[in-house]
Amino acid sequence: MEDIGDEYILHLKAKTKTVAYDKLKMWVHKEKLVPVRIECLTETSMLVKTIYYKNVKDFGGGIMRPAVIETDSPLYKGYKSVMIFAKMKARKLNDEVFTMTFMPNLDSLR
Repeated sequence: MEDIGDEYILHLKAKTKTVAYDKLKMWVHKEKLVPVRIECLTETSMLVKTIYYKNVKDFGGGIMRPAVIETDSPLYKGYKSVMIFAKMKARKLNDEVFTMTFMPNLDSLR
């Protein structure tokens, strides 16, 4: 972890090869404790994708989150994906929801 100005930089490494990205370099806002940017890298440190977290806002109920998430990739120059969140609400989820075996049941969360 690096401490630079208003942000921390976390250097994360996958434990297995069954994940999409081998390394992540994550900038986190110190005070708000939300991500600012994540660089997704291969095992050889080639940049595959960058995710930008923008417009952090209070969604109510103590939920402070980025309202805009953008992704781009040097592999697909000129293309980007943008997600804009208008509202959020807190939900309690069981740990099993975050496993690969739960993937076929994701529709049950809607």
